[in-house]
Amino acid sequence: MWDLFTNFIEASEVLGVDEEFRRKVAFMRGRLLGPTIGKWGQLQEWMVDRDDPKDRHRHLSHMIALHPGRQISPLTTSELAEAVRVSMNARGDASTGWSRAWKISIWARLHDGNRTYSILNGMLQNMIHNNLFNTHPPFQIDGNFGYAAGVCEMLVQSHTGEIHLLPALPDAWADGSLRGMRARGGLEIDMQWRGGRATTAVLRAKSDGKFTLRAPGGQQIDGPVTVELKAGQAHEVKFK
Repeated sequence: MWDLFTNFIEASEVLGVDEEFRRKVAFMRGRLLGPTIGKWGQLQEWMVDRDDPKDRHRHLSHMIALHPGRQISPLTTSELAEAVRVSMNARGDASTGWSRAWKISIWARLHDGNRTYSILNGMLQNMIHNNLFNTHPPFQIDGNFGYAAGVCEMLVQSHTGEIHLLPALPDAWADGSLRGMRARGGLEIDMQWRGGRATTAVLRAKSDGKFTLRAPGGQQIDGPVTVELKAGQAHEVKFK
């Protein structure tokens, strides 16, 4: 509901419409129960602090504020992000195919590349048929689509208003490249990295926009951090 209300408010502001209803939605959003940290440091699943640290259930509904939502992020709400980590450690990594796919994206949103890769690798080794169908007997497309979405989350994130490059790069992918990755705002990205460090990236705008970049951890961008591009324009990014 927080995401729904926030998306409506922002769309209404951009379009310059529905001002009266926007105020009503903003008021209702302010009355929602926000994410809460429980007695053992977990992100509470319920309004009442009743979570069991031994619960290994596959459902992760209370993680929506982190993924696919944007209410929680290690960059903006570090305490809540740590509570998510506590809850995820308690739930464990093993589960059904679709649930593992969720866990891949959740750990990617926590910027833990090696943990993300461990779940992803275990899924490929143990829960994928020879024809690449995900097993949740006999087949579940959620795992296949979710796995692909999780890989994208490891390499580019853009849900917090920044274009975050390689936010969850695992040690196993120290050298690599990506091509044609899409980010919010109408942006397409090509990128290369070596030894776990970004080398170059090319941004191509599919629509007019202003884009703020966040370099991989420990690196800086050699040049402007925010670039304004017209549709069809490209910009090359170099890293220190």
